[in-house]
Amino acid sequence: MIRAYFDRIGLISRLDSYDAVFVYREAALIGPALLEKMIARKKPIIYQLDDPLFVPYKSPTNGFFSYLKFFGKIKEIIRISKVVMVNSTPIGQYAEQFNANVWYVPSVVDTDKFVYDESDQDRRPVCVGWSGSPTTARNLKMIEHPLRRLSDKSNLGFKFIGADDFGLTGVRHEAKRWDVLTEVDDLRTIHIGLVPLPDDNPWNPYKFIMKTAQYMALGIVPVATPSASNLEVIRSGENGFLAATDDEWVDRIELLSTDHDLRRGMSRTAVEDAKGRYSLAANADKIVAAFRSAV
Repeated sequence: MIRAYFDRIGLISRLDSYDAVFVYREAALIGPALLEKMIARKKPIIYQLDDPLFVPYKSPTNGFFSYLKFFGKIKEIIRISKVVMVNSTPIGQYAEQFNANVWYVPSVVDTDKFVYDESDQDRRPVCVGWSGSPTTARNLKMIEHPLRRLSDKSNLGFKFIGADDFGLTGVRHEAKRWDVLTEVDDLRTIHIGLVPLPDDNPWNPYKFIMKTAQYMALGIVPVATPSASNLEVIRSGENGFLAATDDEWVDRIELLSTDHDLRRGMSRTAVEDAKGRYSLAANADKIVAAFRSAV
């Protein structure tokens, strides 16, 4: 019945026109890996997995659909794929249990859009900022206490992008909704980028944190929780800082806000790393090689 349906809409028959099929995350969002298995019988699958979909997780925004997902299907898709592309080491380690052809390709920053301008570091006052979505805005709550201590500093500004209200008590800040048209200009006003990651989300330890790389591409020095890809992307004290305790968050941010030469140097290093490791240009050859290995 399932095959007859996809034959009727021409999906399976059209596969003969292609050398391989690229599957991003899942070909079908719900149910077992039936569609993917049909495809794999006819053509090699190039599978890109950029989130730990194999970890059961009920989304706070789409909780109902979580009950319809088959978390075990991900290992089946990995197993039947000719190539698996992953964006983080923990996801890669999972994939390597079921497939020998795993390629590590980080999520990339559009460096044609996120263009570094060294003069951004001349803006005053020094601005501490964060950018995300309404669903991740709660991440700032985990560093509310250090932010409250820092907000008394007259030499600091605070700008949080992604919601109208961040629910922060006693933290002086500007709140702004995220807008695709002004995203880069809004980020340019930030010198120090916050990347707090709570441990109550089982996906977080596996993820590649794209925001860290975006900050770095613009010369924004990240201060981040030592978790997920931050442990590999950030070389603490060189292109950013890792902070695990309230005191560390305060100390790292105060140091960056007062030592302008240090911040400028780390800003330049962050840009070099973003271009050299997390841009499309830096990963283009690897992506092409991964695709070719499938055919």
